[in-house]
Amino acid sequence: MGHHGNARKLVLFMGCTMDLSKFIAKAIEVLSIVMPVWKSIDELHMELNAAKSMESRGQLRKLASRMFKSMPQVTQLYVNSEEDEDDGLVSALIDLYAEQLVKCESYVMVEPHAAVFKNLKQAVVRLGFDSEQICCKMPLQKLTHLYIAGDLQQTMEQLQKEYSGESAEFTQLKQLCILTPVDEKKEVSRVFTDLSFPQLSVLRINPSRKTSQLLLKSNMPSTLNKLEILTLYMGTIVLYNVSLNEANKTRLAELLDNESNFWTMADYLFGTAQLSSHAVLTLGTLPQQGSLGAKWQHLTKLEVIPAIRLQTLLELIPRLTELTELVVHDLQFDEEWELSEGYERLEILRLNYEVTETSQLAVMKLLAQLLPKLVSIEELFLPTVPHDFYAFVQEYGAKYPHIAGFAPDF
Repeated sequence: MGHHGNARKLVLFMGCTMDLSKFIAKAIEVLSIVMPVWKSIDELHMELNAAKSMESRGQLRKLASRMFKSMPQVTQLYVNSEEDEDDGLVSALIDLYAEQLVKCESYVMVEPHAAVFKNLKQAVVRLGFDSEQICCKMPLQKLTHLYIAGDLQQTMEQLQKEYSGESAEFTQLKQLCILTPVDEKKEVSRVFTDLSFPQLSVLRINPSRKTSQLLLKSNMPSTLNKLEILTLYMGTIVLYNVSLNEANKTRLAELLDNESNFWTMADYLFGTAQLSSHAVLTLGTLPQQGSLGAKWQHLTKLEVIPAIRLQTLLELIPRLTELTELVVHDLQFDEEWELSEGYERLEILRLNYEVTETSQLAVMKLLAQLLPKLVSIEELFLPTVPHDFYAFVQEYGAKYPHIAGFAPDF
């Protein structure tokens, strides 16, 4: 935290069952003794894993006011909590500090009533549902990073209140992250037509009707440095140096409308569309039907988290004609399996599996046949070195020079 008057950052971690307000009051009391001058603190980091406060909102606002007076120079505020909603303390702190904050990250659902930000550049926004009472004015032209963790439509409507009748232009925004609840019942408003992100370079979104409309109707560059599409269970898609012409943008928006389109979207982005120079897919589950990866010829990195059979993996790799990196979290060995051609592009291979005597023998049998075919291999990661691996490398290193690099240094 620094020393006395030179302290710049205060971290409050409330990992206990103490009442929230009592915890903070005690922290203020103790810190006032060991560090009487708090004036230099400009970053306040709070992990609110304490029990929910029994204090009234009025009392919590008084506590927030006490914190504000103790630390009047805070320009960066970070708040996270096990509780989904704010008791009132975080909202009160945001109201008090808003005018001077440069960075505000609240992963707690808040309802500020008088938050007028003037210098804010980086924000995590998760607003409550009492839209009539919420006041959260941001300088949209100054924001460089914006993360919307709540309802996208409601948040954008709130941020646009003072821009009624004109386009809300996020002039300097470089990174936009949206993780919005899927709400198919609520009608999508016109709010997205009035949004402009001329400098956007990184976009992270989850599939929903609202993110679909944002992509389709708002004004953003036709080229992005990074596009990341996240789902709860199915997986994550990451594209680098993305080219989005109108046709591709329209098709992608259609697929983003519903998370059930994930596999169709993967086929489109890694197959026919070829929107990016580098494409990464992390699988959280495997499809129930169809041939895995049949249309993913432009995928460059694949990470498989669920258990996958060895034969399935060996059949998959040759279909992915541009794959250079493969990460497998839970490899299941088959008694019988066959190799084909098409493994020569892999540069990085990471295989994880349960280490037993049987799996050690099985992986050595696999490597003895697979490694000679991996002519581009640069990195090989295994949970442990199998028996006879180094003996194999020494025996065949001369015949297959790309294998010789795995010989031990001793």
